[in-house]
Amino acid sequence: MIRRRFGGPCLAVLLLAACGGPAEDNGNGVINLPTELNEVSGLAVAGPDSVFTHDDEFAIVYEFRLRDGEILRAFALGDPTLEGDFEGIAAWAGEVFLVTSDGLIYSARPGRNGERVSYRVFDSGIGPRCEIEGLSQSPEPDELLLLCKRLRNNSEVARLEIYRWHIGNDRAEPQPFVSLQLKDLFGKDELAQFRPSGIEFDPASGQIYIVSAGNQTVLVLDRAGRLVEHKRLNASRHPETEGIAIMPDGRLVLADEGSRTREGRLTTYRITGPDAANGRF
Repeated sequence: MIRRRFGGPCLAVLLLAACGGPAEDNGNGVINLPTELNEVSGLAVAGPDSVFTHDDEFAIVYEFRLRDGEILRAFALGDPTLEGDFEGIAAWAGEVFLVTSDGLIYSARPGRNGERVSYRVFDSGIGPRCEIEGLSQSPEPDELLLLCKRLRNNSEVARLEIYRWHIGNDRAEPQPFVSLQLKDLFGKDELAQFRPSGIEFDPASGQIYIVSAGNQTVLVLDRAGRLVEHKRLNASRHPETEGIAIMPDGRLVLADEGSRTREGRLTTYRITGPDAANGRF
């Protein structure tokens, strides 16, 4: 498998066979992802026109250029490649960070194409509290946000929780940065389908975006964690959104998992257009 045999001829084949130029979808760029990223997970800004992404099984980070879908590089953490349930990625101060569903955070310097890189690992301590499903920069410098998918204690009141981790610390802050009761955000039917799957802090606006794959929803919070806006995703375009990134020029990028009948893909929106005005993507 390409994921296990990272590097050499297999990686060259992957890079040469990657996803070609993006199609146009109502003026929005669409990049079809290679098979290795059918279960695409998190997204993070890598450069002015590129994003980092990964799948949910192996710590291989891919950098995609958005204007044409070219893979600029792919590098792996560890030798052999780390395996785990990877659910989010963030980039800060020249490092990339991957988080697992049980709250382990791996940090590394981005490698060159085909390179294996060393890493450090931290236990956020949030795993026993909730299943982690996303990672992002924070409104505060040198800090990352960890998004909870669900609380592990099913007897508790259903909440949206976000935790803060100061980069390099042994543990995340024990008290949640955001803790909102879901019944205050959704009606009964929508509440049952809410499944947060990605998080992104936008430094330009100071807002935090949370995407839910279960009910095709984007929640927008202010930098203090208060709800500002509730947007809808087009379900036919975004059946399984797992990652979100906001580019320095304001473009919104969403990553959707593939299935047996469709490829995983990245979709880029210029959010100053009609879709944004209608509160729908």
